[in-house]
Amino acid sequence: MTINFLIQEISGIHNKNELIKRKTGGYYNIFEIAGIATDEVKMCRVIYDLINPKGRHSQGNTYLKLFIEHVLKLHIPLLENVQVYRELLIEKNRRIDLFIEAKGYKIPIEVKINARDQENQCEDYAKVALNSNVYYLTKFGTMPSTYSSKDQNIVTPISFAHDILLWLKKCLEQSDTIKLAPIREVLLQLIVVIKKFTGQMEDENQMDIKTVLTSSPESMKSAFAIEQSLSVIKLDKLKSIFNEIEKRIGKEKLQNEYDWEFNNYKRHNTYYSSKSYTYPGISYPYKTNIRPGIDIWFRIELEDYIFAGFVVANNGKLEDQKLTEKEIKKCLPHIVPKIDSYWAYWEYLPNDEDAPNFKYPEENDLYFKLYDDRYYENFINECIKKINMIFNS
Repeated sequence: MTINFLIQEISGIHNKNELIKRKTGGYYNIFEIAGIATDEVKMCRVIYDLINPKGRHSQGNTYLKLFIEHVLKLHIPLLENVQVYRELLIEKNRRIDLFIEAKGYKIPIEVKINARDQENQCEDYAKVALNSNVYYLTKFGTMPSTYSSKDQNIVTPISFAHDILLWLKKCLEQSDTIKLAPIREVLLQLIVVIKKFTGQMEDENQMDIKTVLTSSPESMKSAFAIEQSLSVIKLDKLKSIFNEIEKRIGKEKLQNEYDWEFNNYKRHNTYYSSKSYTYPGISYPYKTNIRPGIDIWFRIELEDYIFAGFVVANNGKLEDQKLTEKEIKKCLPHIVPKIDSYWAYWEYLPNDEDAPNFKYPEENDLYFKLYDDRYYENFINECIKKINMIFNS
């Protein structure tokens, strides 16, 4: 089967299944619509309500028991007076995402979907734990960096990809849950978004495509040729965007380890192949020596989406936030601080509604539109408008 014929057949499969999804409501997922899917804060609210015996589900401690058994893998005999907290405030103004307190147990849980580690974060959480490690919940159960905890033995990694999905399926198996349509549908939709952002979603579309690709040696040979070309094409698009933004900004950027070209394009070249985020970007000096060694850079960066704003550098390093909100307001009087790790303020490019997802392009069609020349030119123009607005306000 030739490559052209293979593409035509797969395109036909995709169009057919897309039509079916539209007619059956398969694209309607409240977690994606509300932007909850990969937002740590909002996702914690959902998990918190499910494991909270006083949650709106009115199922008592049923889901909490399953969470303790299948996610935390602990045996806690007495759960009558258990307390569940969200964003529990502790010393150093730390906020623990989720915290479970039962007789003889205090269990801190840190949730990281996309956010970065903070300095000594897990070590500080361990100080309030009792008969428990710090549970570190990530997409794939990765350990925190030594920046968060030099002692890795105090941390137990758990994952959305396995542990949370297993727990949600156990919740769905409960007879009362099956009878309660609102709760059942929420759990099913939550499972779908987690499968999507952990790369486990296999729908009718993928199954049909598998059938075509494995139908003959020639089909597989063509598929391999497409796969090899696709990885290059995606990186070429990123390179084109970074080059175009640099050219149109026309200022001298900072040559440092956070630049997309540094070390023979390492951050750029490993963006798609790395399980963790590489954060390729471009940085420009903005204000220097706010405090000894503390500078503010204007930065364009790629995570899932491209965004731009102001970061706080400590001796040339992007680490935990070193400025207070009051100091940021004084240095950047034209913005309302949006503090996230080393970020003082950021906005999606070109805006919230039109930001393509580069890491998971199937989330919306905006990424694919970048391969239309007219759309791509407009995308770059709108990005530059937003950059100039933030930088020059």
